[in-house]
Amino acid sequence: MIHVDTTTNGHTASSDLVTQDMASGASLLVAEGGRFLLAARPPVFVDERTILALTGIGGWLEPGETFATAVEREALEETGSTVRLLDLHQTLVVRSPERRELVCLVGETGPAALVFRRHGTPAFEPWSNEYESIVAVAVYAGLLTSRPTVVARDEHPFFVWLYPEQMIALADADAPLGYLLADGAEIIGAPDPDINLDRALVRLTDSIQSLISALGPGAYSFLGEIARLTQPARAE
Repeated sequence: MIHVDTTTNGHTASSDLVTQDMASGASLLVAEGGRFLLAARPPVFVDERTILALTGIGGWLEPGETFATAVEREALEETGSTVRLLDLHQTLVVRSPERRELVCLVGETGPAALVFRRHGTPAFEPWSNEYESIVAVAVYAGLLTSRPTVVARDEHPFFVWLYPEQMIALADADAPLGYLLADGAEIIGAPDPDINLDRALVRLTDSIQSLISALGPGAYSFLGEIARLTQPARAE
C-alpha cells in the first residue's frame, strides 16, 4: 500500500473532485527495471545556461475523453507505443504538501495520484498563491508494450530513463545532465548535437515534480511501489 498522512475510505467519482471549468490533464509514470521514463522538452536558454525540462508522458484531455483514454492516446502519440495501465484501488489526492488523502475512485481506471496544482508557476513552486488557475492532472502508473521511440520530435526531442532517487533530487533543484548520465540515467533518442550535454541542466517539471515534492521523504517508497507493481510478471 502507498502510505500518506490521512485516509478516506469512501468511494468517490472523479467528477466529484474535478469541476467542469477546471483544466484537466493526464500524465504517466512509465516504469521499467526500477527506472522511470520522462520526456524532454526542447531546450531553453537562461543566463547562458541550457535548461532541459523533463515531464511525464501525457497532456490535456480532449472533449469526451476520460483521464485514462487521454493518457493512452498521449502515450501512443509521444512514444509510438501502447501502454498497459495499472488500475489501482486507491488514488492519492494531492492538493498541497499538507493536504493529501487516499480515495477510491469509481467510474475511472484508478490512477496512482490526482494532483491539483497551480498552472504557470515558476520552477519548484507548484502551489504558489500568486497564480489563481488550478489544474487537475491524473498521474497513472503503467508500462509501455514496446520500446519508446521519438515520434513528436518538435514536442519531445528525446526521453530520459531516471532512477527514483534522481527524480527526487530533481524535484527540488536542477542537476547537470552529465552527472545524471554518469549515475545510470539513459537517453532515448538524439538530442540536438549543438547542446553540450555535460553542461546542460535538467529540471523536473509539471505534475510529476509537484507530486514528488508534495510527498517529501515518502516519495521514494511511492515510486518504489510503482516500480514493483509494474514489473512485467505483475502486469499480466
